[in-house]
Amino acid sequence: MTSLYAPGTEDIRQRLRPFGFFFEKSLKDLIKGIRSHNETPEKLDQFFKQVLSECREEVNSPDLNSKTNAVLKLTYLEMYGFDMAWCNFHILEVMSSNKLQQKRVGYLGASQSFYKDSDILMLATNLLKKDLKYDGNNDVVKVGIALSGLSTIITPSLARDIADDLFTMLNSTRPYIRKKAITALFKVFLQYPEALRDNFDKFVSKLDDDDISVVSAAVSVICELSKKNPQPFIQLSPLLYEILVSIDNNWIIIRLLKLFTNLSQVEPKLRAKLLPKILELMDSTVATSVIYESVNCIVKGNMFEEDDFETAMTCLERLHTFCDSQDPNLRYISCILFYKIGKINTDFISRFDQLIIRLLSDVDVSIRSKAIELVEGIVNEDNLKPIIQTLMKQFVDEDVVILQAGNVVYERSKRIPIIIPEHYKIKMVNVIISICSGDNYSSVNDFEWYNAVIIDLAMLCQEISDKTLGYKIGEQLRNLMIKVPSMREVTITNIIKLISEESINRQLPTIMRECIWCLGEFSALVENGDDLIKVMIGNTGYYSHSVQEVLILALLKIFSNWCNNVQEDKGIEVELMLKELIKFFENLSFSSTFEVQERSVEVLEFLKLSLEALEEDSDGLPMLLSEVLPSFFNVYELAPIARGTQSKLEIDEAIDLETPFLTKEECDELLNDQKIDSMGSDLISDTSMDEQGDPEYIDYSDTSYEEKEKLNDHDNPFEIERKKERMTNPYYLDEEDEGNAEKSKDLLVLSEDDSSKTKPETIRLNRQDNDLKSLSLFTVENGEEKKSKKKKKKKKRVQVLSDQPVVEITSKKKEVSPNPHGNETSTTSTKIDKINLKMRSKLENFDFSNFGTSSNSVKESQQGGDLKEDDDKELNRSEGKLNEHGNKNDFSDAEEVIVIKKKKKGKKSKSKIKQKSKKENSPESKE
Repeated sequence: MTSLYAPGTEDIRQRLRPFGFFFEKSLKDLIKGIRSHNETPEKLDQFFKQVLSECREEVNSPDLNSKTNAVLKLTYLEMYGFDMAWCNFHILEVMSSNKLQQKRVGYLGASQSFYKDSDILMLATNLLKKDLKYDGNNDVVKVGIALSGLSTIITPSLARDIADDLFTMLNSTRPYIRKKAITALFKVFLQYPEALRDNFDKFVSKLDDDDISVVSAAVSVICELSKKNPQPFIQLSPLLYEILVSIDNNWIIIRLLKLFTNLSQVEPKLRAKLLPKILELMDSTVATSVIYESVNCIVKGNMFEEDDFETAMTCLERLHTFCDSQDPNLRYISCILFYKIGKINTDFISRFDQLIIRLLSDVDVSIRSKAIELVEGIVNEDNLKPIIQTLMKQFVDEDVVILQAGNVVYERSKRIPIIIPEHYKIKMVNVIISICSGDNYSSVNDFEWYNAVIIDLAMLCQEISDKTLGYKIGEQLRNLMIKVPSMREVTITNIIKLISEESINRQLPTIMRECIWCLGEFSALVENGDDLIKVMIGNTGYYSHSVQEVLILALLKIFSNWCNNVQEDKGIEVELMLKELIKFFENLSFSSTFEVQERSVEVLEFLKLSLEALEEDSDGLPMLLSEVLPSFFNVYELAPIARGTQSKLEIDEAIDLETPFLTKEECDELLNDQKIDSMGSDLISDTSMDEQGDPEYIDYSDTSYEEKEKLNDHDNPFEIERKKERMTNPYYLDEEDEGNAEKSKDLLVLSEDDSSKTKPETIRLNRQDNDLKSLSLFTVENGEEKKSKKKKKKKKRVQVLSDQPVVEITSKKKEVSPNPHGNETSTTSTKIDKINLKMRSKLENFDFSNFGTSSNSVKESQQGGDLKEDDDKELNRSEGKLNEHGNKNDFSDAEEVIVIKKKKKGKKSKSKIKQKSKKENSPESKE
């Protein structure tokens, strides 16, 4: 039986607390509980709910120890996304505790929660002022805790209220407090720049402090402030220079070098004074951090000139030593400085080509990524091939890192493969194309080799997700076709090989637009264009709408060159090809894309007219095919121009694009005439169809190829033409070789020995040399491909055409950024909500012109200026209304209007009245 006077559970807990016995869960218990309930999200969520309910009960407890424990756990739970702004008043209670451990927890919670609630800061201001006071009796640590917490919750209003207290603490006898006050002033200056302007001399005086830690804090704060606005600190350059010369603390030297980096960017005169001292410092010190920061100060501080080779070599030699270091971080930052020096003048880094090539094979991929940016500065005719070879091997070969473990006798090695990320592969492709095509291909002396590189890149880019690389590779093939006339046969051979690869059509379709354009523009190089047309039509399923736009005209160009270059009479083959093209364009005429539909309809109508003319005149090609069609494309010779040149041309104002060709009445009359003509032609064709029929002619246009083969030789016109071709053409297939040729799967069979054994679908090139009728890249024997042997020839310098100059004329139309591909659409920039980690500051645009002036006088001048601006605005507004009224009434003798503006009374006038009243009440005035 329990006694009525027995103590309760809460009483027992209160009695045991002074002896260190606590029954609430501590932060350590909370972490253990999270780890034990981390099996499922539901179980962890249930645990969090239980802990939060316990914290709510503990934080409402009158006991300050329990309240502190709850605040500490809530600050930890905030990392999991639980808001603790609801307990701000309880945090304020913990901050007011006299115990240092509880006060520290309170300021920790305030730093994580008070920035969300500006109202609580009004209550915390007096508490902060109380904690910041140091009279010699208070603990120094308490002031340090308050200063550390203050810097995380500062706002403009709080900075204005607390600035005077912080400047008072700069005169403290304790270096710890002076140092803490200087660091806290950094956040105050960002939010309230007037404090720096009004107390500039007090703050700068700490650079001459007796304690080295206080000087270090002052230099660090000035360095960080100079990143925001370096202008007010330029006047401190002599003092800072004296500190740099006299001090031997490496940390302060590094901060001073960073500070001079910011100052020299806005004050070029500092270069002449600083550069000799920095070079001397590099020679006298052995600290790696100081040497690196010295080089960084020279580079970023704009102390380099394009012809200053001596200074550049001094810096680069130091960086060369860093690149040989075992520390990957040091190698990485050295590559960054290498790149910045190379941007000033590429001749500076041209001597370090072996070092950069070695860095391209570094173990760290991030160092490779930085080293690849340096390649453009060292590339020339001699080292281009080794550089490209090093980069291309990284696509195929798998590099490994060998780690050795154990003692000397029992040493074990472990091979770790180096994984090449995709973004680095994309960067490699862009760099390879950039360095080879730079300066109009000045570094390339072997274009056959460069053709092979482009083809290899196209094959390798199939596995990369960035399909824009296909556009860039296609542009290179197009540029080679246009700019390098002597290599067009080799280039078009590679293009034909690309369009024959099913994997390229499927995985890299973006390359097809430029390839098909080249085949159409330079189709005169292809001998049997009919087979090429069949191949391109067969691959239409892989082509996008933008590729189909180019494909339409390319097919027309290939057909034009093929039918006009036929030596013998091949009217039947031309007719069959015309019908096949008409059928293809009829399907495209129903495309969902307007551009494809319009082009296909235009070409379709022309081909139909050509087919009708060909059927009427069987002796030879009609004029539409022999003269009209080539005149569409062969009038002007194609010359290379730079991208974006067309947008610089001015539209001729004499061209009328608004007036229609026919009026509405003329258009209706023309349509009526066409209806009457069509009705008459239908009557004639219906009545005289049987009379005009030719009994000896049989139309095989709708007959399939298998049915045509079944006809007798003497009745089949296709077989008769085939025999004639076999007798006259020495390169035509023999009967015994047809079976072997049909087994060939390669589109290009261009060897000299097997040129007579090619099947009709093999694309042959028109060669100028009689000895070389065809070019071979691969030969096929028994279904297996074998590389053919090529004779080694001495490479001669190939002529590369330069871009044609075009006079730039300012056009009235807006300049449109060049878009080389039709399927690319301009995307509007959408505003995305992101976490802003940038420190909010008012220091960047603040005017420091009035140093030393009091803030009250500045405010009064600003208020006076605002009153004057208001008066001017109101006067201008009334004058504008008066002018509008005069324009509306429009009579000559307008009434004269006088505007009387009553001047507003500002605070300045009130202050003057108070001053006058004080003078009148003063004893001197009474006397």
